[in-house]
Amino acid sequence: MLALSRALPARARVVLVDEPAQGMSPSVAARTHELLGGLDACVVIAEQRLPPVLRERHALVYELRRGAVVFAGETSELRH
Repeated sequence: MLALSRALPARARVVLVDEPAQGMSPSVAARTHELLGGLDACVVIAEQRLPPVLRERHALVYELRRGAVVFAGETSELRH
């Protein structure tokens, strides 16, 4: 959370985060993902599972398994 709070006032053009909601309660995790989705920046998120709030946004998703891309597309193309 500290790293994210430092990126906000810096108006970063690219934000790269790895498991930003790890260890957070579901409501705080959802708010964190909403905040990331609302940034005026390119946001790259590495997650084990795509958060529900990000499924609702227009975004590009790359799914990796054992280092190989097994899916590349928009969130609307994901199987639910």
